[in-house]
Amino acid sequence: MVATTLLKLAEDWFYYNTNENKSLKIENQQIQTKLSALRAQINPHFLFNSLNVIYAMAIAKQNDITTAIVELSDILRYVIYDSNTESVSLKEELELIKNYISFQKHRGHSENKIHLEVDIEDENYSIYPLLLLPLIENAYKYGFSGKDASETIWMDFLQKGDEFRFQIKNMVHNNHEIEHKKYSGFGLNNLENNLKLVYPSKHKFEIHRTEETFEVILSIQK
Repeated sequence: MVATTLLKLAEDWFYYNTNENKSLKIENQQIQTKLSALRAQINPHFLFNSLNVIYAMAIAKQNDITTAIVELSDILRYVIYDSNTESVSLKEELELIKNYISFQKHRGHSENKIHLEVDIEDENYSIYPLLLLPLIENAYKYGFSGKDASETIWMDFLQKGDEFRFQIKNMVHNNHEIEHKKYSGFGLNNLENNLKLVYPSKHKFEIHRTEETFEVILSIQK
């Protein structure tokens, strides 16, 4: 009787764990599918606009077209291939952002000001890939009107211990437009969905508006 009972308990335990593992695998696959879908939506218009920039530079026979092509290829390689993983280092994300900022100069933002502050303890600190790019894209989109060279974007990277904090602030040249669109689109929607999936209880996402500036603060715990 004891042997039979133990055998039955073992069978039940095996059955329970097998089904639980299947459920976890299915849940994980569903999450990965959602994340892949979100990643695939990252502003495809950036590619088309960038190719138009390269085309215009080629027609004008600008000397820095080679540099622009290299910068764009580095950005695309990272977005398409290097970021196809569960995590990347802050060093890799910073390289992407610096390439993005540099390439934007070819798109007519050479006179605009970018203040980039970096205070990182561990450059190998890992985060989910492409969390920051949508915020920077939106800052460029809404913060630079193309009419005022004094317009500025401020970016701060702070990492200490288990916490990473990214703060970005841009000047507002059309507050009504930003309020109407709620500073949204695929970029921020994707970001918020990613945060809920990857850092469900380990993140803070704050938005601060004034008449003159728009600021986003993102904090995540490892």
